[in-house]
Amino acid sequence: MAAPRFGEVWHAPSGSVLPGGMLCLIISSDDYHRIRRQYIIVEVVSDPMSGDAIICDLGPVGVALTGAPFTVGPGFFAGSDEPIAVLDNDTARRAVDQVRAILGP
Repeated sequence: MAAPRFGEVWHAPSGSVLPGGMLCLIISSDDYHRIRRQYIIVEVVSDPMSGDAIICDLGPVGVALTGAPFTVGPGFFAGSDEPIAVLDNDTARRAVDQVRAILGP
């Protein structure tokens, strides 16, 4: 298995109590992964949610739920060998900027 990297969307087979797992956008840097052995992620869904969800449009991949980042270990992606999508740098950075704006200075 290749290690997940910034801007990649990975499938986490056991990342949800619902069947099928969840899709995750990696929003932390490769250095963070190497040093901490963890990943900061946001969930990716196929349809924009209604209500108060804070989202970032990722184009054909779906939307990132940028209002709820969380940290996971490398075992979270067990069962997946490669990303299902790799975002362009501008799109990935837009998602990260939204998370930063929510968390504050």
